[in-house]
Amino acid sequence: MSLILSRKSIRKFTTEGVDQTSIDAMLTAAMQAPSARNQQPWEFIVIKNKPMIDQLSEVSNGAKPLKSAPLAIMPVIKKDAPAPHMCPQDLAAATQNILLTATELNLGAVWIGVFPLEDRIQKVREIIDLPSHLTPFCMIAIGHPDQSTEVTKLRYDASRITVVE
Repeated sequence: MSLILSRKSIRKFTTEGVDQTSIDAMLTAAMQAPSARNQQPWEFIVIKNKPMIDQLSEVSNGAKPLKSAPLAIMPVIKKDAPAPHMCPQDLAAATQNILLTATELNLGAVWIGVFPLEDRIQKVREIIDLPSHLTPFCMIAIGHPDQSTEVTKLRYDASRITVVE
């Protein structure tokens, strides 16, 4: 549980790149995520092209952390999944696995929402030239942290728990 409790959204990065072994570890973890009917409706776009990452940083106000990130990973939803209504949950689990693995590797990362907002989906499609059978789910800015990685407050709140016996 210490890994979960130490994960924090990092929005500022150094210029140091992310090595391929770390990228492979994050993608391996992503593809290990639970998936409805084991449909695995995902593909992952690894973006190292800095001008493209800079363009993606303009998709929304929340995308600004990409500006200093040397790497972005974009989980995308593949069309024609057997349980399409469950795809967002599947991609969310895969995204969380990437974030946790980044933490384990002493990298910083932040989840930047795209789906289901059509304006963001369209902007990403234009920048990436994404085929129509793929829908961007989110963008993850990843790099070596250039800010504190210490979690300042635990979020546990007993008042948000209802026990049914």
